[in-house]
Amino acid sequence: MDSKISIIIPAYNIAGFIGRSIECALTQDVPRELLEVIVVDDGSTDGTGDIADEYRKKDSRVHVIHKANGGVSAARNDGVKAATGEFIFFFDGDDFEESYTCREVVEIAESQAADAVIYGYSRYEDEEIKEICAPHFSEELYVGQDIVKKVVPAFVGLSNKDINNWLRGEKDALYVENPALWRILVRRSVILQNDLKFDTTLKVGEDTVFISDYLSCCKRAAVTQKCYYYLVTRSTSAIYRYEREPFSKLDGKKKLNDAREKLTERIQSRTGIDITEYFAGTIVMSAVEMAFKLSANGEKSYSERYRAYRTYIDDPRVQKAVKNFRPGRGSLVKKIPFMMMKSGTYGLLFFATSLLNAVHYEFKR
Repeated sequence: MDSKISIIIPAYNIAGFIGRSIECALTQDVPRELLEVIVVDDGSTDGTGDIADEYRKKDSRVHVIHKANGGVSAARNDGVKAATGEFIFFFDGDDFEESYTCREVVEIAESQAADAVIYGYSRYEDEEIKEICAPHFSEELYVGQDIVKKVVPAFVGLSNKDINNWLRGEKDALYVENPALWRILVRRSVILQNDLKFDTTLKVGEDTVFISDYLSCCKRAAVTQKCYYYLVTRSTSAIYRYEREPFSKLDGKKKLNDAREKLTERIQSRTGIDITEYFAGTIVMSAVEMAFKLSANGEKSYSERYRAYRTYIDDPRVQKAVKNFRPGRGSLVKKIPFMMMKSGTYGLLFFATSLLNAVHYEFKR
């Protein structure tokens, strides 16, 4: 292996984790001269940046960027600008990975002449592995338009067909590959040649958009079933908080719809393929999910929560997705919310979900 590797680690207020993350990066079993570790301190106030600086003083392979807090997307963009490696890994500062990750994954990229390598990960909590998550792809290599037709759909969302498969009770019908950046190796040249950037307007879904955008630029994408990365679950993480804040989630979903629309235009211009159907089911499912989320929130009045819900459901793109969705055969209980939406009785749907929340019914995909 003679390719230089850049590991980019965005870090914000993770003083208790960043040390392990940097050490895991520095102990990758690749030649010293082929590795650089770029830590982007995103305006941390808990000493995270100071810890990173201590590692920089001890090891010249560590580079630290200190910046005002601007979010993980801005931090990654700055990391890419500073990177000099042919290959880039985006690792999170509160997770860790096996010491042979970079070597083995880069070897796959080189042997397959791949622009991307997708690999598995493990969910890690309370100092133990809770779940092993291997990629759900049937092939080891995808070439040309097959990347957009067979790989991108697994990351970008759910189709209408997926929703109907779920209504029929099919196992794993709603499975979507985790689109996190820490599970894919990318080439810096592909990012630069296509002027790819992380969307700084997104609080959630930025990985989904970037991975889909990046893959649509690839000529060859490889997949390995091996798990290298450990995703550490913690209650203080941004995504954990986001999932429990309905109004933040509503805002995030609306911005993600904007980003998906622009992503669709870019991919269609680049490849001639319209990916709208790939995530149409996600928009429909989100319309049901947000009814449950917002009708359960007691911080604001019922009318305020319903008005907020209507800002999502009245979006022309959501209206179009709902109109185009046709519920198939399956569980009547599952179908009722979708049938309410199809008939335009959004007020009734919101009221029904509020009653279900009152009896502690939990909506699960």
